[in-house]
Amino acid sequence: MQVNPSPSNEKIFTVTSVTQYIQKLFSSDPILHKVTITGEISNFIFHSSGHMYFVLKDEQAQIKCVMFRGSNLGIDFKPADGLSVKAKGEIRVYERRGEYQFYVTQMTEAGKGSLFAAFEALKEKLKTEGLFRSEIKKTLPEIPHKIAVITSPTGAAIRDIISITLRRFPNIHILVVPALVQGEGAAQQIAENIAFLNEVLPELDFIIIGRGGGSIEELWAFNEEILARAIYASKIPIVSAVGHETDFTISDFVSDLRAPTPSGAAEMTIPDKESIVKHILLLRGKLNRIVLHIFALKEQEYASLNDNLKYQSPKNKILQHMQTIDDLNNRLKLNIKHILNLYENRLKNFRDKLTTLNPKSVLSRGYSICLKIPERIVIKNINQVEKGNKISVIVQNGSISADVSGKGENKNEC
Repeated sequence: MQVNPSPSNEKIFTVTSVTQYIQKLFSSDPILHKVTITGEISNFIFHSSGHMYFVLKDEQAQIKCVMFRGSNLGIDFKPADGLSVKAKGEIRVYERRGEYQFYVTQMTEAGKGSLFAAFEALKEKLKTEGLFRSEIKKTLPEIPHKIAVITSPTGAAIRDIISITLRRFPNIHILVVPALVQGEGAAQQIAENIAFLNEVLPELDFIIIGRGGGSIEELWAFNEEILARAIYASKIPIVSAVGHETDFTISDFVSDLRAPTPSGAAEMTIPDKESIVKHILLLRGKLNRIVLHIFALKEQEYASLNDNLKYQSPKNKILQHMQTIDDLNNRLKLNIKHILNLYENRLKNFRDKLTTLNPKSVLSRGYSICLKIPERIVIKNINQVEKGNKISVIVQNGSISADVSGKGENKNEC
């Protein structure tokens, strides 16, 4: 062990030398070289490197453990918080951190731990009662205005929620309700805060309850029945944001929305204002184009209707009828003129025929008409008169009265 001299002959050691000395003490103890420990797993982490980091605990103490990838490939179960296991390995000092660790080389399942058994029992009880039913889950608003967060006012969870909320939507009002998130009385306090907010601020859009990651003991407040029933009774939607993504609590099953982490709760429930604004601007642009298109169509429709109205207007109808009347008038005049011409021609023909057939025309050619007096019957043959009858002979320029002195049948004589 390296010792630095001092004026007073006091022995002064470096941190490294003390740590190395303790490491030699651990190495020289044969019991610690090969030891079997039983305990309950807590704070289990399966690292991306393949190594497992966890804590083995009982009712009074705990020890940090690591099981490297080469050793854990052969285990036949899936380690998780709450499982009771039997582990073999050696205890050494992790010099960089100055703490002792159990380096596990073999591990078998010994049964579920008491906390895990209590978790499973309560989960089954509440599930049977219907507290987990999906149809009773309340819907969160798309754009919340006022929310409440029940958590530790000094923890990282509230800082993450506030930071993400203000970044995504600065207009949202956040009410922080301080509460214990682990230990005795934590579940009772969170449940009372939920009931209080339902009574005095029923207009809240939703309530976030939660905390950062931890062991099953540290998260146990969110596995207690009093809190589960307070969540179920809440009229305001509840968002459970407890621990890490792999952590599940009773609160997660009862709540209206389960978020993997507190920061995840903010990401899931708080919309991104910038994205909403961009989407609204995009919709407004589409709406403007649709309105302009509809307006252009309506203008065309209006122009078409206007033309139709002009064509079908009374004035246009009257003008068309007036034109029709003019056309009919012209046609009537032409028809009348044509008919008059026809009748004039027919009249002329009749006149000519009458002139030709007029007895006076015959008389002018040397013929005469002989009438029996007093009957004034035209005498066409000699049988119509007797000797001594009076007759009147009409010639072109007058008439001659005479008595019949005789008659003969010579047809060639007048």
